Amino acid sequence: MKTIKNLSLLVLLSVFVLVSPKAKAQKSEAKPAANGIERIITDLSDKQKDDINTLRTAHIKEAQQLKNQMDIKRAELKALQQVDNPDMDAINKKIEERAALRTDLEKKTASFKQDVRKVLTEEQRVEYDKNSKKGHHGKAHNCGHKQGHSCSKQQQKKCAGK
Repeated sequence: MKTIKNLSLLVLLSVFVLVSPKAKAQKSEAKPAANGIERIITDLSDKQKDDINTLRTAHIKEAQQLKNQMDIKRAELKALQQVDNPDMDAINKKIEERAALRTDLEKKTASFKQDVRKVLTEEQRVEYDKNSKKGHHGKAHNCGHKQGHSCSKQQQKKCAGK
């Protein structure tokens, strides 16, 4: 009985050892997942993809800096609000500072989208604009999922009912 268990274990381990390298090889042959606009517009030229990736990288760097500053302001605001005798002038000033950063971020995002549109052909722009209206460019739809994740059809119906 013990030899049957040992033999079964040996066969099972052998199968894992043989199958594992093949699975890894298949994964590496798969195409990388398209991100952002490449999911919406499938006929982008290599030059368009390069231009959009350059724009996206620059935008992400700028946006992340603003988001970091907003996080700092949020922490400062929280500290101001949690004292025994809060200074309402300081709290209001901090709120205005955060709002200014949010406005700056929205302006930069709008500029980025216009720069992307300039890279596209007229037909591609129509498709981009049509899908932008759905909010699948980083909007969270207030459905309870993270920013950057798009809604399923069921979630979209749920959001529309709110």
